[in-house]
Amino acid sequence: MMSKADTSRKTKAQIELELASVEAELRDLRDRGPIASAVQQQMSETLHSLQVHQEELNTQNEQLRLTQISLEQTSQKYHDLFENSPAGYFIIDTNYSVQEVNVAGMEMLGRTKGRILAKPFLLFVDKSCRRTLDEHFLQVRNGSARTELWLLPEQRPPFPVILQSVPLGSSWGESWRCLTTAFDITDRKAAEQALFESETRFRAIFEQNPMAVQIVDANGVPRMSNRAWTRLWGRNPSQGGGIVPQALEMSRHLEQARNGQSIDIPAVRIPAQGRDIPERWVHAHIYPIQSSEGSDDTVPEIVVVHEEITERKRIEIDLKERTERLQRQYNNLRALSEIAALPGGFGAGQQLAAALNLGRRHLGLTIGQITRIEEGGSTIEHHSAPPEAGIVDGTRIDLSETFCAQVIETGNVLALPDLATSPYADHPSHRLHGVGSYLGAPIRQRGRDYGTIAFYSAQASARGFDEGDIEFMRLLSRLVGSVLEQDENRRDLAQSNAELEQFAYVASHDLRQPLRQVSSYVSLLQRRYGEHLDDTAREFIAFAHDGAVRMDRLIVDLLEYSRIGRNTKPVEPVELSQVVADASANLSASLAESGGTIEVTPPLPTVRGDSTDLVRLFQNLIGNAIKYRAPDRPPLIRISSVSTTTEHHISVSDNGIGIESDYFETIFRIFQRLHTPDKYEGTGIGLAICKKVVEQHQGRIWVESNPGQGTTFTIALPNRP
Repeated sequence: MMSKADTSRKTKAQIELELASVEAELRDLRDRGPIASAVQQQMSETLHSLQVHQEELNTQNEQLRLTQISLEQTSQKYHDLFENSPAGYFIIDTNYSVQEVNVAGMEMLGRTKGRILAKPFLLFVDKSCRRTLDEHFLQVRNGSARTELWLLPEQRPPFPVILQSVPLGSSWGESWRCLTTAFDITDRKAAEQALFESETRFRAIFEQNPMAVQIVDANGVPRMSNRAWTRLWGRNPSQGGGIVPQALEMSRHLEQARNGQSIDIPAVRIPAQGRDIPERWVHAHIYPIQSSEGSDDTVPEIVVVHEEITERKRIEIDLKERTERLQRQYNNLRALSEIAALPGGFGAGQQLAAALNLGRRHLGLTIGQITRIEEGGSTIEHHSAPPEAGIVDGTRIDLSETFCAQVIETGNVLALPDLATSPYADHPSHRLHGVGSYLGAPIRQRGRDYGTIAFYSAQASARGFDEGDIEFMRLLSRLVGSVLEQDENRRDLAQSNAELEQFAYVASHDLRQPLRQVSSYVSLLQRRYGEHLDDTAREFIAFAHDGAVRMDRLIVDLLEYSRIGRNTKPVEPVELSQVVADASANLSASLAESGGTIEVTPPLPTVRGDSTDLVRLFQNLIGNAIKYRAPDRPPLIRISSVSTTTEHHISVSDNGIGIESDYFETIFRIFQRLHTPDKYEGTGIGLAICKKVVEQHQGRIWVESNPGQGTTFTIALPNRP
């Protein structure tokens, strides 16, 4: 009887054949009867055993079928992976020929599978890389290997790949094979080349940068410096030298940079470092290089840029010093211009007080005074000081107790910012009167020494006195001398004018008396004997009478001219609309006779002045417009005004005969006439009176005209409350 193990090794066909044979024998035994019962029993058992084995075999066959299907599926999967992999797969045999290639490998080589299989792989590699390939396959015999080389496809330039090979199956022998994978690294090589070029450009920019640049790590240890840094600081990275800790407060700035902050320090003074590195000024920039690695922003490196500004800083310092000097000079000139710009109407006392106040303020000293030197002593003429100083104008002081003598003797400015440390420490001014600082200059008037202008304080000058202050004193003393001289000239002129006016008044009064007698007797002669005289005699009498009348009018106009400005009434606001109304009323008869019209464009301004003189001004201008009217039309006189922040411009226009432009200046001169008396009567004083009235009110007057069309007189008067 066969064992179960033996039965299991039989094929299905053998078992089926044996079963058929056994079944036949059993049928034969049954036919023989009882004799074969034992044999039949044995055969039944055998049949049962075979049936059991049949079932086991069926089970094993089913398992084998399922396994076969799984193997086929797995094989298909790996085949699909092999064929569809983006990397090029090559199966290489012991001759280094290609046994199998996938789609990506064919695309890499630009060839069909039939043109690749059984061909040496060496044919598909650039000639420059074949030695590399040989070395690669030799390494693969002992295990996996990796290399870079250039494949040589058809109709394409060579391109770089990474070859990675692993042996398949047994060790080196006839059945040896390896799987070679090709990865196209064209893009990576391009990126590497771009990175190389970028680094090359960066290095060139870094090294050629005129600014000193250093890259340090987060702790301030130098990693990289350019040539400009080496030139600036005389050291390179191998010699150390970070961002000059003592000057740039290294730890604080590093902490800020590590926190992602950029630091800009416009001007940093780097002290001299030995004899080789002088003092420098730099504009420092410190900023972090952020890292993209990890979730936390880290600062692996910090860039430090030093822009040397030493020369620029020196220029700035020099410019600042020059600016300060110019500013002091400008302040001096502006201070003097404030005095020089005082209106002429201000008296000498006001101008001198302003000068003293200005000097105190500009020099920072407590007391200012103008002292007049006389025989035997000096007198304080003007002063500016706090009340507690106790200074009174008119006080006489012994010359020995002042610096006036020294100033006059030298004829120059005496500057003593600190008397206690000066050669004048024992002078009475310091010892007796407690003067701590003094600045004085001589005053000259009409070519003679007048005295001094001086400023002083009980304390030493905190800022000292420079050339600007000395020049200020020179200019101020000249200005004061000019004011004093003008004041004396004004007094002399006032006295001379008073005497002249008195003489003119007396002379004109004495002249009019005999003129009246001449005029009376000529009139009497004409009445009594006119009918007995011939025409020539009567004409002579008429000439004598007209001459006497014109002479009397001339004397009256001269008196009027001399009286302008002699009015003692105080200056007050005057409404020009009322002035024009008064002047028009005075000329109402002439207006009616000529048929003239006056048109006033309101409003007319209010000015400060003398109403009587202003009425005389407008009466003369309106009277001239009536007198010099055109023969073919009645006079039309228009009066209007325009005001600015500084002046009022009042215009008086007419439509008369006009004036030639050659006479625009001369018509304002006294006794200047453009027409003969027989055509237009008058003495030629009217416009001179107008000009004098306007100037008495600190104003101006001018004329514009076109002959035959009319004339416009414009008066400019100050606009002040």
